[in-house]
Amino acid sequence: MAVRILAGTGDADAARALLSLLGQLPGAEPAPAIGDSVALLDTLARAADAGLDELPEVVIVHDGFGPMPALDVIRDVALRFPAVGVVLLTADPGPGMLASAMNAGARGVIGLPLSYDELGARVEAAATWSAGVRRHLSPTRAALPAVAGGTLVAVAGAKGGVGATVIAVQLALAAHGSGRSTALVDLDLQGGDIASYLDVQFRRSVADLADIADMSSRVLNDAMYVHESGPALLLAPADGERGEEVTDRAARLVLAALRQRYEVVIVDCGTQVTSANAVAVETADVAVLVTTPDVIAVRAAKRMVRMWDRLQIRKPQDTTAVVNRHTRGSEIQPTLIGRITGTKIAASAIPAGFRELQGVIDAGRLQDLDNRSTVKAGIWALAGELGLVTGATPPAVRSRRQRMRGDRGQVVLETLGMTPIILITLVLVWQAVLAGYTFTLAGNAADEAARAAAVGKDPTAAAKSDLPSAWAADAQVDAPGPSNGQVEVTVRLRVPVLFPGAIDFPLTVSGHASTVDEEPEP
Repeated sequence: MAVRILAGTGDADAARALLSLLGQLPGAEPAPAIGDSVALLDTLARAADAGLDELPEVVIVHDGFGPMPALDVIRDVALRFPAVGVVLLTADPGPGMLASAMNAGARGVIGLPLSYDELGARVEAAATWSAGVRRHLSPTRAALPAVAGGTLVAVAGAKGGVGATVIAVQLALAAHGSGRSTALVDLDLQGGDIASYLDVQFRRSVADLADIADMSSRVLNDAMYVHESGPALLLAPADGERGEEVTDRAARLVLAALRQRYEVVIVDCGTQVTSANAVAVETADVAVLVTTPDVIAVRAAKRMVRMWDRLQIRKPQDTTAVVNRHTRGSEIQPTLIGRITGTKIAASAIPAGFRELQGVIDAGRLQDLDNRSTVKAGIWALAGELGLVTGATPPAVRSRRQRMRGDRGQVVLETLGMTPIILITLVLVWQAVLAGYTFTLAGNAADEAARAAAVGKDPTAAAKSDLPSAWAADAQVDAPGPSNGQVEVTVRLRVPVLFPGAIDFPLTVSGHASTVDEEPEP
């Protein structure tokens, strides 16, 4: 994104030097310098009348500016045009002047003679702040990227223990795994655990950058630790009380410098709101609030969102809530959490997987989480949803897809192998049914034949008339005649193979019946 810069100075030499260096800054669009304070304020007023988008992101005011004193100009610009970041250009950048400029509303101080690195850092910080303010002033518009540079993602927890640090670490690993340069910053200044999760012991921390005005690449390299898994780490201080040294100004400078060096910057903001992590949430391209599907965590998430809104850090609709440890049986589902908190809900919910995480967390090797882990797959899916994973399929997702393809192939092979067995089983079952049916027919036919013989009729005709044609053709009826006042009949039938009437099974079943002879003796 282009950064429009308007300079106000009555010194022609200072104006030439300033515009020359501004023209060398990446993405900078400096306008011609304005020679007096009245013309500067009039220019800003006309731009404001045309709309917020017409205002420059950064205004640089020389301390020799007139006729109004430079600090009065800064105060007037800050009050009338809050979406503009103002920077003071002075030959005396001492502590007294810095304090006066900050009290007046300046976003930074640049010393004379000009330095390219210092000028770039101050302009970057002021533009970042300006973009954050404009995002809040225009809630209906899409979020504006702060400045040209990497993507900044702030990850905060609704309360302790919801898994914000685990998600932050895995998001950084996902971004690096897709080929993007990634920095992971721990701004949970009093209780940061990124070093423990990744088994890192490093003497430098973000607190060592608190008093540094010129955030050069060399300074950042000295304070950061490049982990074996790829991401560069900027850790929280080992002594929690040193966290107070990291002010909002220091955090702004550090994050701006990191965004210029890395494509993705992941910031773990913890669960407490401090001036440092408030800057991260305010200037982030994406603010992620992690919660779990239980009443206590959802209430904490609602309190956090309301506090960010009251402090004008970030509006609820600009916050993305992520549900961790989600199960289908949870009474509190993500859609309900979205309605309660007023935030956007990430489509990728992180499933519960305590056993998957236990071993790697205890060993301090979170980067070794198995690609088959459902937790890792969920966080990688979230990384893709946030735009952190591009140009490559995440290993966790890729592994799951490979397993699915492998499972599908295995199912096909198993189905083909089982088909003959299934067919044979069906044939045997059908043959058993035919055999049982033949037994039933034989018994019924014997009963009919016995009743016919008892009244002097033909038992063979009676038996065959009761049978289906496929069985009647080969039916054998044995009726020896009355004996001791009883008539006995035996009917023998052949069991067909599969289809009655086609092939007979070499098995004969018989049905036997007897009844009282009803024919009188002559």
